[in-house]
Amino acid sequence: MPKKRTSLDELFNDKSQTENSTSALQAEVPNKVTDIKRQTVYLPEAVYEQIRTLAFQERRKMHDYLLEGLDFVFKSRGLKSLEELTKK
Repeated sequence: MPKKRTSLDELFNDKSQTENSTSALQAEVPNKVTDIKRQTVYLPEAVYEQIRTLAFQERRKMHDYLLEGLDFVFKSRGLKSLEELTKK
């Protein structure tokens, strides 16, 4: 168990703990994540609440519905599906 730090100086000066935490995080993240880009989506309040409620009721993530919608848009325009784009 890590020792309790009593000041911010100790937190930022303890390099061994930082290195261990960083390597542990890198070990958990699959390589595929490095190919992902972040995109902000602005939703009207009512849309946000509806997708949030739907996600809760179906026990899914709101992100899943956004990807499902993008997949629908791509397919309806004759473009590659999400599955085809993310295959390696």
